[in-house]
Parts: sequence; C-alpha cells; structure tokens
Amino acid sequence: MAKQVGSRILYADILRSLTIFAVTIIHVCTARWNQSFGTSEWYVLNAFMTSLRWCIPVFFMLSGIIVLDPGYNLTFKKLYTKALPRLICALLFWAILYRTLSPTVSILLDIKEVTTGDWQKIYTEIFLGTPWYHLWFMYAIIALYILAPLLRVFTAHAQKKHYLYFLALYFIFGAVIPKLNNTYQVNISFGINELYSYTGYFIAGYFFAKFELGTVIKRIIYIAGSLALIWNVASSFYFAHTYGYPGTHYFENMGPQTMLIAFFVFTLAKDFISNNKTMQKLQDNKYITLLANCTLGIYLAHDLFNILLNLVGIGTNTFPAILSVPILSLFVYFASLGVVLIIRKIPVLNKWII
Repeated sequence: MAKQVGSRILYADILRSLTIFAVTIIHVCTARWNQSFGTSEWYVLNAFMTSLRWCIPVFFMLSGIIVLDPGYNLTFKKLYTKALPRLICALLFWAILYRTLSPTVSILLDIKEVTTGDWQKIYTEIFLGTPWYHLWFMYAIIALYILAPLLRVFTAHAQKKHYLYFLALYFIFGAVIPKLNNTYQVNISFGINELYSYTGYFIAGYFFAKFELGTVIKRIIYIAGSLALIWNVASSFYFAHTYGYPGTHYFENMGPQTMLIAFFVFTLAKDFISNNKTMQKLQDNKYITLLANCTLGIYLAHDLFNILLNLVGIGTNTFPAILSVPILSLFVYFASLGVVLIIRKIPVLNKWII
C-alpha cells in the first residue's frame, strides 16, 4: 500500500476531495445543460460534464481501498451495528430533508400546487425509489457494504493475476457488451449480467491501491484513458451536431470509456502524488485530512446550495459559463463544507448524518 500515517493514504485523501469537487461541478452544470443547447454556454457545460464522468466510479474505488483491505477491522458486528446504521441514518435524514424542502419551497414561492402525493413521497420514495436524484449513491454504497464480508474473502486471498482476470471480465461483460447492446440495439447472446454493477469499481480500487503495476500496463492505462477522455468529449459534440440534440449516453458510469478514464485518473493520481517529493510533504497535513473526512457530508449537503442558487436566479448563464461554472462550483463546495463543519460540532448528528 502507499505510504500512510495511521490509516491515511495521501493520494486517496487528495483524490477524494478532487472527486467531490468534480461531482459539484457536474451538478452545477446539470441545471442548464439541456436547456442551453445550441448556445456557447452549452459547449462549456458539455465539456465539463463529459470530461468529469470518472468522479462517481472513482468514489466507489476509493471506498474499496479501505473496506476491502483485510487489515481493516470490519467484523459482522461492526458492520451491522456501526457502519450500516450510520449510512442508513444519513440516507433517511437527507432524504426526508430534501423531500420536505421540495413541496415547502413550492408553497412559499407559489411554484406549483402541492398535493397530498407530494408529501407522501417523503416516505414512499425512500423505499420505492430514489428520494432525491443524487441520493442513489447511498443505496449503492450500502449494498456494497452489505456485500463487503464476502468480497473481503476474495481480496484476502486473491493474487495479482486473479484481479487482472476479474478486471478484464468486468470491462468486457460489465461495460463493453452492455454498451454494444444499448448502442446498436442488439442482444449479444452470451453475457454475465452479474458483472454489471459497481462491485467491480469497489474491487478495482483495492487492486490499484495494493499492487504496483508494471510499466507496460501503466502505459496501456494512460494511453487508453487519455484516448477515452478525448473520445468522450469530442464524440459528444459530434453527436449533438449530427442529430441536433445532446446525447446522455456519454454520461454512463458503467460505460467502457468512463471505466477506462476512471482507472486512468486513479492510477495517475496515485503515481504522481506518491512519487512527488513536494506532494509527500503534505502527508501530515491536517487540512487535507479534514477535507477528505468531510467528503460524504459535502456530497449529501451540496444540493441544498444548488437549490438556493436556482431560487435566487443565479446559474451558469448569469455570466460567461467558462467563469460561472468554477465560481459557482467553488461556492457550492465551500458552503457545503461549512454546513458539514457545523454538523461535526453537534453531538449525535456528527456521527449519524454525515
């Protein structure tokens, strides 16, 4: 594993903070990505959105580094009395908050008529759907934690060749074949549907953290990831020009190009930070550790400020998008961080909702 202090891994902490900021950028852009089509603003928004799709897969990979480490103490008791209850409580809290906020804002601003069904969604969508668009991640990470005791048996005993075999299968059957089926409306007879999940990213994170890759494999990842990134951005523009509307299929978390980019970003961050003497001086930096520890809370809270910006009429069209996207994203990120830092000072809440 990379050099660490206690349980801290420097490149993982830095990458975790960069990843949540990338999520923030995407969600700032999402509000006007579709309706701004055909304008210069859309080109900027689309460039950000297609180039940062790696962020969610990398989130899962970063979780896998810790949870799947055989040295990490994750007993069934700890899993079901601490880890899972905390995730579930956080999900319930933020789901109820967002779902209550939606009809409340509609009433206060007279946006639309609020029905009984709007209030019922506060409870029904927690179990029957995703209560708020970005909270789907919580369901996925909870599922991976439930699977973790079984996955840890694999990571405790698997050799490097087993990981490479798994990742090859994951790329082919979890990304390439589903992509071909969806794109060309075919049904390739043989598939392994069980590989179409975020479990592969979870395991991939632990693999890339644990093993040092050979020069040839690194070059393949760097070249493939760079080309996939260029293809994702360029082809999305080409598709829009050709068909006259923006395509969302470039945003797939399980798309082959997204998978290659995620592996590329993770490997590049690990290599650069772990082998850079200047970066290694940040090993004990308390601010980097703090930001990394606030990541989940920022993810859960950040849409409060997207809603606020929308209510006051500030968006990526308020001033040139090339400036508004990073500026508004920084505002959302640091405002969310402020909320998380306040919650961290509140007993009980600091352990159960962030």
